[in-house]
Amino acid sequence: MSSTNRHIEQRSWYALRVFNNKVLQMQETIRKEAEAAAEFSNEHDSCTVETYVALTSTERIVSVKSSSSSANLSYSGNKLSAVPKTKRAIINDSNKPSRTITVKKPLVASLLFLRCTESFLKSLKQNHLSEFSYYTRYADKETEREAESPRKQLEKVPAVIPDDQMQAFIWLTTEDNDVTYLGEPKDIKLGDKVKVIDGPFKGLEGHVKRIKKDRKFVLSIGNIAAFVIEGISHKDITLCSNS
Repeated sequence: MSSTNRHIEQRSWYALRVFNNKVLQMQETIRKEAEAAAEFSNEHDSCTVETYVALTSTERIVSVKSSSSSANLSYSGNKLSAVPKTKRAIINDSNKPSRTITVKKPLVASLLFLRCTESFLKSLKQNHLSEFSYYTRYADKETEREAESPRKQLEKVPAVIPDDQMQAFIWLTTEDNDVTYLGEPKDIKLGDKVKVIDGPFKGLEGHVKRIKKDRKFVLSIGNIAAFVIEGISHKDITLCSNS
């Protein structure tokens, strides 16, 4: 039996900045390209691709308008009865009956997370140069270790998001939690690093930031995005030992 020592690329989480806020369209494009790549690859696992778009719920008030002016009539057994009129939702008009509906939309209109190999990411970028960019970091060409600032021996590489950060973020945004996008960490002055020691968010690490005279818990996803997590009491957090 022959064996091969071919290197199988590791899959990691990356973040994409999608242009023109077409994040859901890009998510579908990636799904189709991943399926196509898997068909032509012997290393099926290396072509497995995951995407994640954090969604938030918003409520909209819409008017209810009948599609016809009278009810349709039909026979039920031997009895002639009225069938409820078909209804469609339109933007609310204050003079008409209305109802509230819940609409899902991306929490950050331009942010898409992607778990794949680096080669798939770069190939995707070549095919869609004008549609997105991926977040990068500076790394030493020899050691590939991350560096704080650019120097001659450094190069830009795709920024990898640690699995534990992504899993915490996915959990927070798929449950019914109050999460608000704050911006990119480089543009935000964050306070002490803290850890949640009690309650439903126990084990979560983040920072504190004063917002409108109140101290808020902020979760950062690398140097990509920061989010305010509501519902965490000050008494449930403690300073991290390495802060």
